[in-house]
Amino acid sequence: MNTKKWLSGSLVILAFAGVGCRGGLPSKEKEVELGQQFAQEYERKLPDGPIVTRGPEYDRVQRVAAKLLPLARKDWDVPYTVKVIQSDQINAFAVPGGPIYFYTGLIKLAANDDELASVLGHEIAHITKRHSVKQMKKSQDMMIGLAAIDALIKGGNTVKGAAEIAAGLQQMKFSRGDENQADEFGFKYLVNMKYNPDSMASFFTKMGAKTGGDGGGKLGEFLSSHPMTTKRVEAATKRSTDFKKGTYKAP
Repeated sequence: MNTKKWLSGSLVILAFAGVGCRGGLPSKEKEVELGQQFAQEYERKLPDGPIVTRGPEYDRVQRVAAKLLPLARKDWDVPYTVKVIQSDQINAFAVPGGPIYFYTGLIKLAANDDELASVLGHEIAHITKRHSVKQMKKSQDMMIGLAAIDALIKGGNTVKGAAEIAAGLQQMKFSRGDENQADEFGFKYLVNMKYNPDSMASFFTKMGAKTGGDGGGKLGEFLSSHPMTTKRVEAATKRSTDFKKGTYKAP
């Protein structure tokens, strides 16, 4: 089992949230409830490695999270948690409704708390802007997923069904607009808590430099869901420059 399948599982959870929700997005309560269900199932199986509850990587993540999460709650008040997975994969992902996971491989790659905050801010923004919900709503696969899930719910076999449906939704990714918006709001969280404004650009540059060499290895999961384009690096650099000049306008 790989991370991409479990990431797609978060979209399946949003399909659950859509059951009985006509015309609009699911309620916050439903999104949180089903996000928690996904997190529980993920942590029951832990396909990528065990959860870390102590040590330097854990301490770094929790220290940064303690600063950024209060800002996130002002934008979208859900029960955020940030957990660390022991894995050499360079990856991080967010689940709708609050759960966020960081892999030790990514934490070690971040040179300091500032770079780590740039990644956490980005993941938080995917939650606060409800990108997974909106992506599912836009996808024609949603109707297939809803119909299948509805039948599975009535049959009482939702866990098995979620895994099966996940396999059919693996190709769904955040849009370029979603990624750019997550960068924008992630930068806002970053500088509001006095982290180095250059840190997002420096981390993006580091990731972009590795794009060609690693392929589907340790970087494959992160880069497949967070493509590191030249334009994203340039935009991050411009935001930092504008901030230092006093011309930056927060979203």
